[in-house]
Amino acid sequence: MKNPFTALLADKQSKKTAPQQDDSIKTSVLDLLSDGMVIFDGQVGSNAIFYANPAFLKYYGLPSNQVIGRNIIEFYSHYLNDDHIAELHSAVHEATSHTTEICVNQETKKGWLRINLEAMRKQGGGNHYLILNQADISQMKQVRQELKTSNQKLQQLVSNQNQRINEQEVQMGVMFEQAVDNMLLLNAELKVLDVNDSALSLFEHSKSDLLGLELTSLLYEFTENNIEDKLSSVEMYQEVPLDEVIKVSRTSDVLSLLGSVRYITMKTQKYIVLTLRDISKEQMAQNELRRSQSELEEVVRSLNLATQAGGIGIWSWDFTTNELSWDDRMYEIYGVDPGNSKNNYTMWQERVLEEDIFTAEEALNKARENLTQFNSEFRIQLPDKEIRWIKAAANVLFDQDGTTPIGMGGINIDVTKEKNAQANLRHESEIALAASEAKSMFLANMSHEIRTPMNGVVGMLSLLSESELNGEQKSMVTTIKDSALTLLHIINDILDFSKIEAGQMSLESVPVELQKLIERTLDVLCLQANNKGIELYLTYDASLPKVIMSDSVRLSQVLLNLVGNAVKFTDSTDEMKGKVWVSATLNQHDIAPYVEIIIEDNGIGMTEEQIEKLFKAFSQADTSTTRLYGGTGLGLSITRSLLEMMGGDIHVDSRFGVGSRFSVELPFIEVEEPPQDPTPNYVNGSRILFVTNDQNIATFCDINLANFRCKTNCVANMQRAIAVLDYAKKAGATIDLIIVGPDLYHYYEEKPLSQFNSALLEEQKFIFLSRDPSIESGLTKSNYYVMPCSPLKPSELTTAIGVMRELISCERNIKPIVNEPNQDIRENKTGLILVVDDQPTNRDVIQRQLNHLGYQCEMAVHGQEALHKWRNGSFDLVLTDCHMPVMDGYELAKQIRESERKDKTLGHTPIVAITANAMVEASEQCIASGMDDYLTKPVELKTLDQSIEKWMQLSPIPLEEKPSEEPSLEPEDVEVPTAKPPHDPICMSTLEQILGTRELSIVAPLLEGYWESVNEDIEKAEIALTNKSDGDLQQIAHAAKGAARSAGAEELADKFEVLQNTAHLKNWPELSDTLSSAKVELKRLQSYLVEHSIIEDTEVIYE
Repeated sequence: MKNPFTALLADKQSKKTAPQQDDSIKTSVLDLLSDGMVIFDGQVGSNAIFYANPAFLKYYGLPSNQVIGRNIIEFYSHYLNDDHIAELHSAVHEATSHTTEICVNQETKKGWLRINLEAMRKQGGGNHYLILNQADISQMKQVRQELKTSNQKLQQLVSNQNQRINEQEVQMGVMFEQAVDNMLLLNAELKVLDVNDSALSLFEHSKSDLLGLELTSLLYEFTENNIEDKLSSVEMYQEVPLDEVIKVSRTSDVLSLLGSVRYITMKTQKYIVLTLRDISKEQMAQNELRRSQSELEEVVRSLNLATQAGGIGIWSWDFTTNELSWDDRMYEIYGVDPGNSKNNYTMWQERVLEEDIFTAEEALNKARENLTQFNSEFRIQLPDKEIRWIKAAANVLFDQDGTTPIGMGGINIDVTKEKNAQANLRHESEIALAASEAKSMFLANMSHEIRTPMNGVVGMLSLLSESELNGEQKSMVTTIKDSALTLLHIINDILDFSKIEAGQMSLESVPVELQKLIERTLDVLCLQANNKGIELYLTYDASLPKVIMSDSVRLSQVLLNLVGNAVKFTDSTDEMKGKVWVSATLNQHDIAPYVEIIIEDNGIGMTEEQIEKLFKAFSQADTSTTRLYGGTGLGLSITRSLLEMMGGDIHVDSRFGVGSRFSVELPFIEVEEPPQDPTPNYVNGSRILFVTNDQNIATFCDINLANFRCKTNCVANMQRAIAVLDYAKKAGATIDLIIVGPDLYHYYEEKPLSQFNSALLEEQKFIFLSRDPSIESGLTKSNYYVMPCSPLKPSELTTAIGVMRELISCERNIKPIVNEPNQDIRENKTGLILVVDDQPTNRDVIQRQLNHLGYQCEMAVHGQEALHKWRNGSFDLVLTDCHMPVMDGYELAKQIRESERKDKTLGHTPIVAITANAMVEASEQCIASGMDDYLTKPVELKTLDQSIEKWMQLSPIPLEEKPSEEPSLEPEDVEVPTAKPPHDPICMSTLEQILGTRELSIVAPLLEGYWESVNEDIEKAEIALTNKSDGDLQQIAHAAKGAARSAGAEELADKFEVLQNTAHLKNWPELSDTLSSAKVELKRLQSYLVEHSIIEDTEVIYE
């Protein structure tokens, strides 16, 4: 029989009226098909295969010679049942078109095939040959199943396909049962007829429990009329959202839901479908939607998008012909009549808004050039001027080999509703933000106004407390003052909170000595803790940098809040001593270091429910907490906000009735040239023996000393200590010092250690710890050092060890700071003060305070009046409010400073602001306007006195009295009018206090050794100054200062102290002058030592 293959191709070509080509080209066309193609005899009983293309041969793994001539039915009899085989036989015999799908389930082959049978008729009529097309649809079947189970995740696709779903599909409940959203089927009376699985999980009930219930019994605060009103004006199947937020109460929580309703019909009956969506999981749903969209794009690409997508616009771009094809939905989206459309690409360009077309085309061209996925969002304008948002996505399509790009297939989705919803949300958010800012500004202004009358209250109470009162009256005044200060603290919290809410809180970054800051925090809370019998402990990691960059004011505020809460909510009882432990350690996240500060107490603790709302504003653990302990509930909210602004975090762990543990994580930046910490030099490797029964003291001291590799041991009493000392001496070991705990301090204070008659104790050095916070650290004897341990501060402990090991000097003479007023001014309070304030109450209070302190004053009600009085009077100080009518305090300060600049004879009048504005920026504005200092109302009497005494020293110096010099504004430049009488370079009384004698035979060796060391100190300082090494200079000056104090060389010690305190400023000329003055003093010391025959006059001083 003649091979029909050539005739077939000829027949096909003739239908297309294409030119005749040779058989080899035609064969190549069929050979390249990805589907299996077979041509076989259609005569009954034969069905012999004439031709099979490579795809068919490859599928069955057979060569052509084993296929040609075989009956086509043989290849499918294994996969079909009798009925299917009969249908196939019938189609073959009758030469009719037939399509069937076959499930292949064998060990070697599994999947699905689609068989399509077509007849090819002879030219003379009748059926002669049959063509069978075999396509592997396994992947299509799999994807269909996946799409079926994830249909709700692809919400946009489902919503667009809903129009094509017929009533029979709705009745089957495919969408209803498998929906991710929570769906309820209701009758006209709003009773539940059915619920899907998601809704069962939502309500935490079985289906039998829910069926027949009224909707209002499931949803509280829900209005039935809302559904009826919404559905009254919509068409069947049209979904309409509900306005109100629906609440659902569950076992453990209450969910907020958004709902939508629609009418549906089943079997001529009308029902309501209620869809509920948990908006608390909105973000997670959005992430899932994005992932589902990505999966959809991959699925659509695999299935040739156009054959599977429904309800979204599908387009394809043929790279060969450059034709852009659209489906019907694309024309609908763009508002175009398919019959009247011109070139689709040109039409698309015309529809896209001018401001979006460049970005969209650029993304499309890049996707084609780079063979990557195309994603874009743009706006189009319809002929009726309607604007729509379009989301476009596409993948590049490749040929069968997967190497050559042949086109691009993609989708367009109308996302106008989503964009409008987002715009509405943004608008609502802006409205809420504006309301929040208005509220915060109101709170700030309200707090400012409250501080003004509070100034009168606290000021008058301070004056009243200084008058003659009986015991009951003093108690009442104290109570009133404490209440006023508590109210002031609440106002400060409100100010900080309102400022944080308004986004106006700013942070500074300055060098901060973290250990000192923490220890100062404990000092502030020490009295409160002692009154409650609470022990305060601090452990500090020595590996932490000595200085970090941070905001010292806000960091101190955080620590005061946390440690203050620990003290507030902890008590001591007969059964248990109250304890608060603060620790600071160095930790690291990846490569970023951070400080971890832990505040732990054994106070009342909290439950899990209390912890959940702990950091919310205006909230405490519960209402009983507020009643018992007071407070606004703002402290921890402010603390968390400040830490977040610093880039840190806070965590809490608490057990009710056991205690709480707050952990602060604070990232930091170390200063570029950190000062060296000399502590390890005089603490490292010390051997220390603790004598105490207080295990807490021993433990916390041991933790701090472990940083310096100290070796410690602990015994319960002095008898055991003597035994340890004796054992150590026999073993050739040395105990550097003994630390006596606070439990034994008063015992050995009353009964000296001499009672033990032990030479070992007499040779030993002791540090005594006391819980009396009023005790000042220092030597009481040459080998006795006393220090407070409430709170226990690591710096005091290491200093005590350094003193007792004679590696640093003990500074017992506390000198006043540079700006502190001298005693003459304190005793003779002369001078005239100008007070400026528009509030009569404030003027009355300040006048009474000044009169009580012994000062004379004049009053002005605004800045203009004050400026007139200042120009025509002689005032030593100006105290001014900032906000006043006519002329405020800032302008007053500027005018005074301008006058002083123009007329040098006026000198410099100190100006101190007294204002109710507690904001940090207020102090900066005061200084910027020319003021010298800043006080916040209400001003207590003691604070006012200290400030006046400080600045009255800087009253104007008339130019006529010192014609050769200009008046100086710096405190350190103010000269004392009376010169000090000359004195010896060695203070023998100081040496007597240290050594217990002035006898020259004992003092001379010490001074001779000091003479040698001080020359070396001067030489080292000179080298550090030449090298401009401020760190070395500071360390050398610190050590030299201590040695000078120990030797009684007070003037030299002062010089070295100035070098130590100013080295970090790197003012090299000034430092050089200071060192030169130290060398002058050194020559005086040489003369003194030679005169007393302590050194030879031939010894050369370092030049």
